Amino acid sequence: MQINELIVSALTGVSTATITWFAARNKNKAETYVSELDAVERAVKVWRELGEEMQLKYEALHEEIELLRVEVKVLREDNRQLKQENQRLLQQINTLTGEKS
Repeated sequence: MQINELIVSALTGVSTATITWFAARNKNKAETYVSELDAVERAVKVWRELGEEMQLKYEALHEEIELLRVEVKVLREDNRQLKQENQRLLQQINTLTGEKS
């Protein structure tokens, strides 16, 4: 009977160990999955925040560009008018001094 008891004890131990291993394996898989989901959620949050920040910077730069375009347009018109005035004044100087252009 001793061998039978030994075999039963061994089979019980192996069975218990196998069942425990399967249960722990499933638990570990579930924990790993939850951990991966948490990591993905954190990454998505970081990218979302980065995207929102970049959007705000883009909008600010777009506004600045539009203001600069208007300013360049005004300055070009001022420059055109100053060139015309300069030409007119040069003609007056030439007329007064008797020189021809």
